[in-house]
Amino acid sequence: MLHYEFMRIALVVGILLGISIPLVGSTAVFKRLSASGDALAHSSLAGVAIGLAAGLNPLIISIIACVVSFLIIEIIRKRFAKYSELGVAVVLSLSVGLAGILMNYSKTGNIESYLFGSILLVNNLELYLAIGMTVLVIIFYVLFHSQIFSYIYNESEAKVQGVKVGALNFVQSLLLSLVIAISAKTIGSLVVSSLIAIPVAASLQLKLGYKMTLVTSVIISVLSVVLGIVVAYYANFTPGATIALIAVALLFLLIFFRVAKDFFSRLARAKK
Repeated sequence: MLHYEFMRIALVVGILLGISIPLVGSTAVFKRLSASGDALAHSSLAGVAIGLAAGLNPLIISIIACVVSFLIIEIIRKRFAKYSELGVAVVLSLSVGLAGILMNYSKTGNIESYLFGSILLVNNLELYLAIGMTVLVIIFYVLFHSQIFSYIYNESEAKVQGVKVGALNFVQSLLLSLVIAISAKTIGSLVVSSLIAIPVAASLQLKLGYKMTLVTSVIISVLSVVLGIVVAYYANFTPGATIALIAVALLFLLIFFRVAKDFFSRLARAKK
């Protein structure tokens, strides 16, 4: 498998995205806004449809669409503080509607390849973007992990402590939008949302601290991507869909491990 250059590039890009996606998606999960990742994934698809219909670069338009979508979500979230999920619903509905209509006017390209991705057909631009975004995400989370944790734990208390919550949230949402837009072509817009939430959900089953939960979620994500690409290559499956299924399988495995561990712990206490 590795004697093919396109497979080596696919694995590199997959590992890079496997690192960056759960990192930027973790805050959305911890803040119970994981559905925003799904909305942004669909907005990336709408951006692709706009780009193809207008004869523009679909990747660039996808990035712009994701950034605009996250701004809409933030505006609505602040406007309707008690109903913050409304922004997600609005963006999701708008994105699905635009994508559905504009798909019929695509001048070039195949928009269906953006649904489940084409990681085996990654070009140099997408490779360089994946490298650059992963480096930015890692640097951001290394430098600001304590402030991010304070913001997640208690936003009001974080503001009192001097944490720039607004700026922090803006940068995180911007990084999430950019990563999703870049991932849409490779992993697929319908699949990328699974790597936002599932690896974090799986790592939460281990009841680790904040830092180790992030590290474990990255490990699970990378493992899902690598296994997904390998299985898809030998079984002739769609890589993006295979990655999503393996991520779900790992989640179920860890849930079973958690339930079994709790059962035997209760059993041991009962014997005492």
